[in-house]
Amino acid sequence: MSLKMDPDKHHLMPACFGPPVLPEVTRFDAMVTLAVRFVTDRARLQALLPDFFEVPEDPIVVVGHTHNVGVDWLGGRTYQLVRVDTRVTFRGREETVTGPFGMVIWESEAKPVIVGRELWGNQKIAANVPPHVLEETSGSFECFEYESRLLHAELSNLRPVSDATLAKMQGMWEDPDNVPLGWKYIPNLEGGADADYVTQTPLTGTFKSAMRGDGEIVFDRPSWKDAPGSAQIVAALASLPILEYRPAFVTHQVDTTLPRNRARIVR
Repeated sequence: MSLKMDPDKHHLMPACFGPPVLPEVTRFDAMVTLAVRFVTDRARLQALLPDFFEVPEDPIVVVGHTHNVGVDWLGGRTYQLVRVDTRVTFRGREETVTGPFGMVIWESEAKPVIVGRELWGNQKIAANVPPHVLEETSGSFECFEYESRLLHAELSNLRPVSDATLAKMQGMWEDPDNVPLGWKYIPNLEGGADADYVTQTPLTGTFKSAMRGDGEIVFDRPSWKDAPGSAQIVAALASLPILEYRPAFVTHQVDTTLPRNRARIVR
């Protein structure tokens, strides 16, 4: 008897061995994020996005480092990621949605890169992402491909936010217009695409604490030889003008979940 593919389950490569063991809802012990934000030129940012994503009049780029602690589907292991987000609106045939779109997500673990790309269309790539540095009033993070640095961020003058601000951040996190968007693009071997559509993947969590301060970001310009997977990416990001910095944040979330059973295609 030959292998029979179950159409109701996700099969990842190598598909010969059946669907992987993935919980419907992934749980994290905690997520600690350092984020720098800046306003850029709308037309320059729009040029980096497909035309079905519309950039708002106030285009803000968020560069964040997240320490994912105790991830259940990785056997309780911890990994780091750096992602570059911007808020977009997608107007589909049946619905219009707004949310943050991850233009690129560098991750220190290959498994979440593969699953995130194959299932949800998250723009992920493997990289060397060291843990961030967080002190009482300052912090920093970096991202590398091999030994070549791709970016460096500094946060300073950090101070705790008020309880009212923390509650407001929680409300914004739970807003239906804040569900992350993805773009599942899988090329066809002979040209064109096997898959080309927008996705939406919710993420839940409770803000335990947060700090606010100043932030700065520097995108490096490694050569293709030094960073063959990321040189083109960071060169494009470095071309975006930083017109104004917005407040930087440090957030500590607990009870965080990734409900895979609620991820969907946006039509």
